[in-house]
Amino acid sequence: MSGRRRAPRPAGRRRRVWAVAGVLTLVVAVCAVAALTLLRPGKARTTADRAATGPQSSPMSAPDGSERDIVPDACTVLSQEVTGRLTPGAERTGMDQGTQSDRHSECAWSIYGNDRRQLTVELRALNGDGTGSATQVATRTFGEEWGFDREGKDLADTVKVRDSRGVSGVGEQAYVVYTVDGDQIGNAVANARLANVLVTVHFSGSDDKDGDITPISSSDATNGALSAARDVISKLQSQA
Repeated sequence: MSGRRRAPRPAGRRRRVWAVAGVLTLVVAVCAVAALTLLRPGKARTTADRAATGPQSSPMSAPDGSERDIVPDACTVLSQEVTGRLTPGAERTGMDQGTQSDRHSECAWSIYGNDRRQLTVELRALNGDGTGSATQVATRTFGEEWGFDREGKDLADTVKVRDSRGVSGVGEQAYVVYTVDGDQIGNAVANARLANVLVTVHFSGSDDKDGDITPISSSDATNGALSAARDVISKLQSQA
């Protein structure tokens, strides 16, 4: 489900000022106007407001559907139950690469040997720009990445897309794509959006049985990647 939730605009409070006789009438009226201006509650910064005025920061503890200006550590946001099931006993490596416009955290869990597995989790909090709010930019970026991934753009010639589909129930938008490369490594990428945050998970691997290397199946790869993405999205929602 795409779209955004708008906060209602609080109405300003009105006070009725009764004039007093004589010269005090004007003084009281002026004071009343000044007091009304000072006491009126400020407007909530809605997504629409941010779109009209350019990029704006939003609270880290924003509720589900609201924009964030920071993402949690990718190495700790994913539950140990998920990492233990997908990559038991794996080595963990943080791979943070922050940029000015993209609040970013990335982590990888890897298993080497006959049964190879690698899981990477990436979180990006996108900024708004002159064309729209942070959520609008994230929605547009999500759509572009969905198109690139399902069409196999920027992939090596030996990598082939075997499966791709949109997914409901994981954030506000989600998809999963499964590929196999020339080394017989199966890889699933699950991408999910929650407001202006993109959660991207790669789960890949292969099994070597007496020299016969087979890629991790589409079902195992896509279900694994989606379970990790779902876990991270759930954590983001619970931090509201």
